[in-house]
Amino acid sequence: MAYRILAFICVLVASGVLGQQPEPRSLFVEGYANQLSYVPGEEVAFHLSTSAASIKMTIERVGNANQVVWEKKDIAGAEHPIPANASSHGCDWPETFRLKIPDDWRTGYYHVALQVEDRGGEFVHRNTRTATGSLFFVVRSAEPGTQSKILLQLSTNTYNAYTNWGGHSLYAYHGRNKLQGSRVSFNRPLSSQFYSWEVHLAKWADQNGIAVDYAVNSDLEFHPELLAGYRLVLSVGHDEYWSAPMRDNLEKFIADGGNVAFFSGNTCCWQVRSEDEGRSLTCVNGV
Repeated sequence: MAYRILAFICVLVASGVLGQQPEPRSLFVEGYANQLSYVPGEEVAFHLSTSAASIKMTIERVGNANQVVWEKKDIAGAEHPIPANASSHGCDWPETFRLKIPDDWRTGYYHVALQVEDRGGEFVHRNTRTATGSLFFVVRSAEPGTQSKILLQLSTNTYNAYTNWGGHSLYAYHGRNKLQGSRVSFNRPLSSQFYSWEVHLAKWADQNGIAVDYAVNSDLEFHPELLAGYRLVLSVGHDEYWSAPMRDNLEKFIADGGNVAFFSGNTCCWQVRSEDEGRSLTCVNGV
């Protein structure tokens, strides 16, 4: 009997039924938003790429207790190519999904969790796989200074400077083939340093009932009018990369009686030039 079973298995292997099946393709999801910051009423356009047929998206505001504010399953997924110059000029992926920010969403840092799965398909011997990705955006106050006189501006230029997705960052030591770039795009999946730096103040402020409004680096350049509503601007992260207009607008804020507090080092170390209406940075830092 044992001989017959062994012979039968050999026949199945030879026919490919139990032979080596091709490996399933990798499962992934990643993406970016069309802006870094928004006010309620504006729309976030998500540009996503995935090897799965559908995507689950969960959005939560990060604070002392993270609050899930929105969730959607079965967002149609599609895979898009990565251009050779994605690091410097972005991915140019088509829009996957658009979401209007509700009026009741509070100012803050919003984490967007992406999840995809497959159930094996033809690979019936394999369990369900899952893969995750993430991105972020910031919600600013629609009426700056009405709920808080404190503005926390996040070091998003530095996030981008250190992101090597697509091949290079502004640093040679962790670029592909030690390649150092002089231009980096926000239109690609970004690494966030928020959880290393600013999150600690964000959670502390929430825990102690201290209202804080949020903005990103580029808001100081492209929305300087918002500064007029505040008495204090905070920088508590790795705030290394500044454009000249950012610094000029903040110095004007100080000259007009405003206050600025930097709870960090390596601040305003490298000058950048904003391009593509703030969707890319150019800098030659020689590091």
